[in-house]
Amino acid sequence: MESRESTISRRNFVRAGAALGGAAALSTPARADDDAATGPMPQVVLGRTGAKVSKMGIGCAYFNRGKVKADDVEATIRRALDLGINYLDTAPAYGTAQEKMGPALSDKEVRDKVFLVTKTPDATYEGTWKSLRASLKTLQTDRVDLVHLHNFGDANVWGDDKMVFGDKGAMGALREAKKEGLVRFIGASGHLHPTRFHVAMDSGEIDVLMNAVNFIVRHNYDFEHKVWARARHMNLGLVAMKVLGGAKGSDAGFKMDDAHYDRAVRYALSIPGLAVAVIGVDGIAELEKAAAAVASYKPFSPEEEQEVARLGLQLAASPEWKTAYGDPLT
Repeated sequence: MESRESTISRRNFVRAGAALGGAAALSTPARADDDAATGPMPQVVLGRTGAKVSKMGIGCAYFNRGKVKADDVEATIRRALDLGINYLDTAPAYGTAQEKMGPALSDKEVRDKVFLVTKTPDATYEGTWKSLRASLKTLQTDRVDLVHLHNFGDANVWGDDKMVFGDKGAMGALREAKKEGLVRFIGASGHLHPTRFHVAMDSGEIDVLMNAVNFIVRHNYDFEHKVWARARHMNLGLVAMKVLGGAKGSDAGFKMDDAHYDRAVRYALSIPGLAVAVIGVDGIAELEKAAAAVASYKPFSPEEEQEVARLGLQLAASPEWKTAYGDPLT
């Protein structure tokens, strides 16, 4: 039986799917004119890691955009710290993002304040060590706080479980990196094939999961019930990505329309057990907008729950969203 903790239950989704009525108005996003207007950024414990992190994380893939320079990245990171945001999520796959982050992180005071996350795209021992060393070099740091197995739902890369979790696989390399103090925690990230993540959890070595969860793909991929319901009981740190749908293009916007911004952030924050909502930003304006939305979060009313579910169900059936992050959905 599923937990009754869920803020937006399956029953409400079914009711909402059958609803014919009009839209209930959702609240307007808070303005980020000043920090006092938004309130303090909530600080949380990232599951069994015990690490204290901000409720909002910065999705650093957007730093790869051509218009964003290293100076812009440093200014954004420093402003994030001013706002109480310390969680930075990046990856080798994010092009020049890590290189642009390096100058800011070379400042020991900045580095000591942030919770720095990167990823390995390689299932092998040698490949993971190569990826980790390259990340440390480009990020200009001597350690990272968390390394994810990147896109673990892709069985074409991660399908040899015995190898991946053995001494000659990615986990073998990350175990050694932990002993050497280069890595504190290990996670798995991904946006498709939810059932693959039970393999990662079964290993007993995964501390954090980062998955694609938003009010639309909840009806398709449903990491919330298929994976996170169990992960909560294991006290894993739960991190949401694709909160706004992900990048629309290389240099502009999010996959979701601006009209969905507030409900998208509120939906993510309503998920039971969520630690961090990672939101992509490429500069201070986007950072402050996201911080305001997170810091001013208010739970949905029952009427708002049903409207969000109805709208999400409608959008999830559209060609754009049916397999938004690839197959399989199960």
